[in-house]
Amino acid sequence: MDSKRSDKYCSLKHLCYILAVLLLSSCTWVKDENDDCPYGFWLNLHYTRNMLDVDAAAKCISEVSVFIYDSEGNFVSRVDVPQSTLAANKHRVRIEGLEEGDYQFVVWGGLSGRQYGLGGDKDKMDEFRLAVENSGATVSSRLQDLYYGYLKTVHYNDSYATHDVYMMKDTNQLACLVVQLSSDDPLSPDDYDMKLVSANGEMDIENDLVADKETTYMPFEKSSVTIDDIEYGKLQGVKYNLNTLRLMQDTDCRLILEKKDTGEKVFDISLPEYIGMLGSLYGNDGSPMPVQEYLDRQDFYTVVFVLSEDLNQLIQLQVNSWRLRAKNHLKL
Repeated sequence: MDSKRSDKYCSLKHLCYILAVLLLSSCTWVKDENDDCPYGFWLNLHYTRNMLDVDAAAKCISEVSVFIYDSEGNFVSRVDVPQSTLAANKHRVRIEGLEEGDYQFVVWGGLSGRQYGLGGDKDKMDEFRLAVENSGATVSSRLQDLYYGYLKTVHYNDSYATHDVYMMKDTNQLACLVVQLSSDDPLSPDDYDMKLVSANGEMDIENDLVADKETTYMPFEKSSVTIDDIEYGKLQGVKYNLNTLRLMQDTDCRLILEKKDTGEKVFDISLPEYIGMLGSLYGNDGSPMPVQEYLDRQDFYTVVFVLSEDLNQLIQLQVNSWRLRAKNHLKL
């Protein structure tokens, strides 16, 4: 082989070697489910709107339904993602099969339990409604956790893209304890009815309350309880576990205790108002937090009512770690 042919052969061999290395170290043209190369259009779900301000999506959100609308708010399609797929994709949702264009994405988590129904005109984004079972009536079951997220108009095409969707929790649980100062006749859960009443049983596509009728939430559990109060010692009473949908500062949500035999009210208070009265609401970083942000971030409330022996006066109210002592005792 002459020198010129030898040089060409070596150059061609060297080029083939470089191409082989590049192919081995870069993304292949053929994609499969085990491919590490990024591709597709993905929604990356986060849940940081909580009291710890940490991303708890992997722990809290088990499945989601994605409602897809075009830029004009017309319904395009729905994608339901089960727990196994969501976990396998590290809480990312792949969207595929759309024509190139601009779309809006609304994500709800918790619809699989069938405790929530869809209403309104589902083909129009601004007429979409999501309601709890028996909205405007009575709910006595333990609700499945409900989460909401919204991604405003973004462009979809075949290029690789990820978009963050920040979720918030729409369900709240309350452990309501009613105890009284020393009494020979302690409260019994069978003698009283605890309920929570609010026009919050229905929401629109932007997660705002739109219900025109009040929904009554009854306890899904109740029991007798004894607590050790730091100031009043051992107290006996009753405990009611209830849940409710989103609490709003400007939407009344009344917590009511009634005597079962007569219907006489022991107390009837506005829960958001009493939470707002605490005045010292702070985030995980120690910064002041507006009441509505606190209501959106906090999802569990322990509410303790310390009543006088005759049940006519509120001696102390405790919400989570906050205590509110009624000055000169508050007539209920």
